[in-house]
Formats: sequence, structure tokens, C-alpha cells
Amino acid sequence: MTNQENVNHGLKFLVLVDGSELGKRVLSKALRAKKNEDTLFVCHAVQMYDSKFLDNLYKTNADLADGYLRAWRDAGKAVCQQHLDECAKNQVTNVQHVVILSDDPKDEILKFAEDNHIDMIFVGPRGLGALHQAFLGSFSQYILNHSKCDVVLVKS
Repeated sequence: MTNQENVNHGLKFLVLVDGSELGKRVLSKALRAKKNEDTLFVCHAVQMYDSKFLDNLYKTNADLADGYLRAWRDAGKAVCQQHLDECAKNQVTNVQHVVILSDDPKDEILKFAEDNHIDMIFVGPRGLGALHQAFLGSFSQYILNHSKCDVVLVKS
């Protein structure tokens, strides 16, 4: 997509949220940048810790495996819904939600961004461990270093 097409059809923003207060700030920052013609994708990534477990479970009990996937997807939708409700409250249009289920969602997020011609990703510094204040989270760092589009890091 050329820059001229973006001007005519608006920009595409990908907002990475996790249900935290920081996630609300990330959304707020994106909403301040969004114009009516822009499209906002509210995205929550659910890390599935062991897809091999799920693959093996499908071989023995497909219903149970489907239940796990449904629960992960529903949890992701619930996180997105909090932010979609905020968008609706503020009468923001052109908003969609995305739930990514993956062992390592960083690459899936970047693939989604590339496949959907995202112009800008909004993310907060994830990782609330002991070194949180000293170092940027590895998730955010990865997005910053590997994204093909602009990235806005919303500080905590």
C-alpha cells in the first residue's frame, strides 16, 4: 500500500493490550493518535505454554483440547472486550479485535502486522519482574527491534 492510499483510507494501528492499567494507557495513547478514517486493531496475545501437549491431547481427547483452545480464546476476547468497551464509550469507530494464540506470540504479532499492512504498533513495556524498571521487557524489545513498521512504546 502506498502512502497516498494510506492518506485516502486512513492508517492502521495495532494496539497490544494485556488487561492491565498499562494496557489502558496504551489504548489511550492510540486513541489520541487515531483519526476517524483510521482503523484500530485491539490485540491480545495468549501464550500457549506447550502446543505439543495440545497436539498430543487432540490425539487422545479432541473435545478436551478444543475446550482448552476455547478457554484461551475466550480469555483473550474478554481482555479485548474491556478495551472495545472503552472505545465504544468514547464513540470510536473502525475498531476490531484480534486474539493471537501461540507458543511465542511475538512473531505471530509481527506477522499479523505485516499481513495487514499495519502502519504503527502501540505497546507497553511488558515483564513485571524485579528488573522491570531497569530493563525494557523482552517482548517489547523484540517488537521494537523486529517490526517493519513504526512502534510507539508507552512507558509505565
